[in-house]
Amino acid sequence: MSSSQRQQPPGEPVAWRPPPCGGINLYQNQTARDPTFAQSANHHCFTLEAYLTPDTHPSTALPYGTADLDPVPRFVDGPRRQVGCYVRGCVHELRPPTRHRGSGDTCPDHGIRCHASTDCTYSYTDPRRNFIIDAELAGERVLGHPSKFESHRFGLENSEDALTWNVFRSFQRAYVLHRVAQQITGLPRSDEPKLFLWGISVSDNMFQPWDLLRRARERFETNLPLKRPLTEPDIALWLPGVYLILIEAKFISPNPVYTDGRRTNATSLTKQELLDIYQDRELSILDQDQARRRPRVHYQLWRNMVFAEWMARADAQTTRAYHANLTRRGHEAESCREFHGLVRPEFADRFAHVSWEELDALAAGTAELARLRKYLRTKTARLRQAFALN
Repeated sequence: MSSSQRQQPPGEPVAWRPPPCGGINLYQNQTARDPTFAQSANHHCFTLEAYLTPDTHPSTALPYGTADLDPVPRFVDGPRRQVGCYVRGCVHELRPPTRHRGSGDTCPDHGIRCHASTDCTYSYTDPRRNFIIDAELAGERVLGHPSKFESHRFGLENSEDALTWNVFRSFQRAYVLHRVAQQITGLPRSDEPKLFLWGISVSDNMFQPWDLLRRARERFETNLPLKRPLTEPDIALWLPGVYLILIEAKFISPNPVYTDGRRTNATSLTKQELLDIYQDRELSILDQDQARRRPRVHYQLWRNMVFAEWMARADAQTTRAYHANLTRRGHEAESCREFHGLVRPEFADRFAHVSWEELDALAAGTAELARLRKYLRTKTARLRQAFALN
């Protein structure tokens, strides 16, 4: 399709506004059953007003990158634990946020808080500053959305959600999401798929929950044995009747596992519970018997593969299910090999391990993605270059 033939995204509907605290619904209706749950669930209940003020506007500049940040923090001696602002040349000395002492100081010049508890990193007080595309739209429709778990993380330097928005919204606006689908599936289709981020429709700018995902949650997660977030695929690419791809995105965190034995925390399942809950006799891609013999299972990958196959079958007999793990190059190779060993040989092509660096290569030659490529080349994690890009 030529640029002159491309249809622009549909007009902006009336801005979605989040309800008061209690609107988040990813806890199997736990908030409705227990009004105190939203307050105790590690601050996972939000309103847009908690983030944005009328006089703040995101900059057209990219988020701070390798050229802007000093990877060697400057700690300040004295009775008050302080650190120099991480932006090169900044003279301000700030108290880092801590769990017990509050949110810390904000640099008056750069609008960031400098974290120094374990790894040195930073966060924006206005999370829209972390977006490189459609920042105002993301602020109005995504931050605090009742179907988005952990919206408070968008302002973090290490936020995989902000990274996901920047990359996939850019690909969608450039009409090249099919390149990502081709990379994962090997199918030579140039049709643009529908994009869903965290189970929210993005391609149509309506930001509504995905009904097909809702049905999958009802099938597998209606009667979970404990209060825990429901399955939230980071990215979905769906070409009805052809393919349905669920992507688990990782930035700096690893693929977590469930092992044999007891639950490890208040929201975890055991490996046996995982395999008992997320299975269906009509599904064929994953080898249940093999998984039960393994000492551990990467549970996010397992749930996403089960959901992808069930949702593809619910869509149409011709729809093929795929799952991909998106990581930095050289990361999570062993966990992906281990998980791929649970995929039956006849479905070996239905799971893929792809890298953010590969997506950068897919963006090459597209003028609309020049800003994205610059962002990826300067992107930091823990104040240092994040990706293996020239």
